[in-house]
Amino acid sequence: MAEDHDDPIYFRPPWAIYQKDGNIIYKWIEADPPYKNCNRKAIANNSHTKIDIFTHPKLQKIFEKGSLTSLTLFPSDQILIGRLMAYRQGCIIHSLGIILDGKGYLFVGHSSAGKSTMAGMMKKDSEILCDDRNIIRKIDNCFQLFGTWSHGDVPDVSSNSAPLKAIFFLEQSKCNALDKINDKKHILRTLLACLIRPVGTLDWWDNSLDILMSVSNEIPCWNLKFDKSGTVFNLIKRLKEAENGN
Repeated sequence: MAEDHDDPIYFRPPWAIYQKDGNIIYKWIEADPPYKNCNRKAIANNSHTKIDIFTHPKLQKIFEKGSLTSLTLFPSDQILIGRLMAYRQGCIIHSLGIILDGKGYLFVGHSSAGKSTMAGMMKKDSEILCDDRNIIRKIDNCFQLFGTWSHGDVPDVSSNSAPLKAIFFLEQSKCNALDKINDKKHILRTLLACLIRPVGTLDWWDNSLDILMSVSNEIPCWNLKFDKSGTVFNLIKRLKEAENGN
């Protein structure tokens, strides 16, 4: 930490984050004092429209081999991308994302909510985008669903995207049931609880709240109770058919 004279805006290994000269500086640091930098550093402007990432040359071969859980070679890309999304009408949500017949469906929940279990039941008949972190982004006044490479127990990920048609809040149960949610404040609170949060500043929070409020007002949301029988897929399929007027 000695090389930075400014107080960090966030300091918790492996991250040390500073604000300086209108930029935000990210460092991957060692877990113990003196918290030396681990040959990774990123410098971003405030809106994260430009990010310069510096790593040790020896890490180039690791990057070129691929199979990375983090494209930036930081412990997580999300602390960078999560902030960027807020300035691009988007956000990252703890969730399972799938594409079914060209349409995107999001299953929202924290760890142990059953996202990977649901992915295992859905993968036969749908395309898995990611079973842990997915991106919602508004493009041309429509919400689009994107997967990420930050998966959970199911390694299936996809670079495809699809229009977001519905959001399901997961609840493991002994039965399968869908209940439509009409309370927009409840939807907003539940989405906020599963929002991936980088270092939050006032402008980041304003932008993130705006996008989540828009999601809660425009995308149909449901409570989804499910067991492990796999028959929950029939509920999703019937809902999709009802949307199509079949």
